[in-house]
Amino acid sequence: MIPTQTPLQQQPAWAAGASKRASFGTVVGVELRKFTATPADKILLIAAPIALVLLSLMLMVDPFNPVTMRKQLGTVVMTVRLAAILVNVALVKLIASEWHYRSAQPTLLAQPSRLRYVLAQGTIAVFAWVLIVGLHILMTYTYFAGVLDDHDAANLLTIRLGTTIGVCLIGSFLMTLLAVSIAWLIPNTAGAIATYCLISILFVIVQANQDFAGWVDPIEPARQLAGLSAHGPIALATALVLWLGVTALGISRAARREAA
Repeated sequence: MIPTQTPLQQQPAWAAGASKRASFGTVVGVELRKFTATPADKILLIAAPIALVLLSLMLMVDPFNPVTMRKQLGTVVMTVRLAAILVNVALVKLIASEWHYRSAQPTLLAQPSRLRYVLAQGTIAVFAWVLIVGLHILMTYTYFAGVLDDHDAANLLTIRLGTTIGVCLIGSFLMTLLAVSIAWLIPNTAGAIATYCLISILFVIVQANQDFAGWVDPIEPARQLAGLSAHGPIALATALVLWLGVTALGISRAARREAA
């Protein structure tokens, strides 16, 4: 009697290997390589942190003396809102272009779970956020401290060290979350970048003199922590529900979107 083989034993070695789903770490590594896939991507990634530093140099120049705690924290919030715009544009480009140019297909062939794919992109965003918040804190306690010394003003941020670092952490996290949420929601590179930049700049304009938009400001939690908001906990909850809802909708859309 001829012994029979199970279907697994009959598979060639290459087929058995191909049937294994790529690990989460592998997917994250693939997304990192996509981040630097073209010369334009490499240039953008080099320019983005440099732009963050240069924009910080511009935004942290304050001609007024003496400087109050509110004004110093307002400068920090403005820097958090705008200085990392190029870093976040790089994130938007990475995520939105995956669907725009159908480059998501190879990754989804290697592992078909769209949710793991979205989480891998979110992991890249966390790496970017760590870089952003580190530069924000560094610029705040080096260059901005020097600016205050030049104006013979006390560096009040050292008195509220925890608050200042908290503003940097929360504000930069919310701006990064805004960027990736828009990219997940809008699978078009130009459209997603334009939307992110428009929202970022629009809130700078409407919040310039009076707090008109605290109920829907993406970084309202950071503004309330800094004591800059004229609104209370209800506005905080409204802003969080709105933008976390946008994030949830973006993840849901990306997790169900067809790659072809």
